[in-house]
Amino acid sequence: MDACSEEVRVPVAQAVLAGTLLAPAGAGPRPCLLLVSGSGANDRDETVCGHTPFRVIAEYFAVRGYVVLRCDDRGVGGSTGDAGEQDFAGSVADVVATCRWLASHPAVDAERIALLGHSEGGLIAAAAAPQTEASAVVMLAGPAVPIEWLLHEQARTLSAEAGATSAQIEHERRMNEQVFALARSSRMSTAVLPEIERVIRKYLRSWPDLPAVDETAIDENARVMAGVVGAPAYRSLLRQKPAEILGRLDRRLLAVYGGKDVQVPGAANADACRRITTDHRHATVRLFPDHNHLFQRAGTGSISEYEVLPPGPDTEVLREVADWLSTVDRFDRAASCATQG
Repeated sequence: MDACSEEVRVPVAQAVLAGTLLAPAGAGPRPCLLLVSGSGANDRDETVCGHTPFRVIAEYFAVRGYVVLRCDDRGVGGSTGDAGEQDFAGSVADVVATCRWLASHPAVDAERIALLGHSEGGLIAAAAAPQTEASAVVMLAGPAVPIEWLLHEQARTLSAEAGATSAQIEHERRMNEQVFALARSSRMSTAVLPEIERVIRKYLRSWPDLPAVDETAIDENARVMAGVVGAPAYRSLLRQKPAEILGRLDRRLLAVYGGKDVQVPGAANADACRRITTDHRHATVRLFPDHNHLFQRAGTGSISEYEVLPPGPDTEVLREVADWLSTVDRFDRAASCATQG
């Protein structure tokens, strides 16, 4: 099936999102996927390490009969707005507004819209879905464990991979505990940012086994690190409770994880998601043991592998999502017919 590409502009609160709508050729309306990107300022393809996973997803589903919309984040590419001021709630609101825009598009069947989010985008999609026309949510590596635990585990894994000693890893954890407590607070960024920077600077100066202290480098690193943790997106993410978000979800859910994911550890998050959704009649959780955070077939799962592996998501993962969506689609259409009858 051929697909047609349309450049679109979607109005959201105080900004306009630029995106690409990929639609099957021929008569509509069609089922639709809205792609929701993860943390950071992402372009519409969620470009990372030379790969364009959202383009891969869009092209895979467009030739299988789906309309697929992917947009640049605020302040990225052709989108207006300030990426630096965007927080979790703002991202949710943008998804809600975009989904409503999609529901009015002539190519889209408004009763068959699914939100597909990657990483933090999966949690954003789950939080947004109850406020939208979407009938289903697909989370690819969406967090289900407590966010602070996840961030500590990320730091531990990546530091160990970089050769850090156990003493350095423990030192980093103590620093992060204090920094996260400050970042979680409801105080204004202008008030809390200097305190975050002070804590980071103190810990960097006392780092175990540090051969020499370069005060200029430490000050610069502390400033940069504080800027990341003190940003609205990071602070608001720390306040999110995945168990509550997923517990409130009243849409069909597919949660997919990679067993070699070092950013959102697959086994731990899959287990947490299963526990949280035990009473959800239409929740499905899948773990692909050989796949990383980008759902590439991986060796170790290390971020350093991303660039050298074939593009992801792997076809096996996309096929799983497509099969699940087709089942949801049949269920919804049958339910609709039964209601009309």
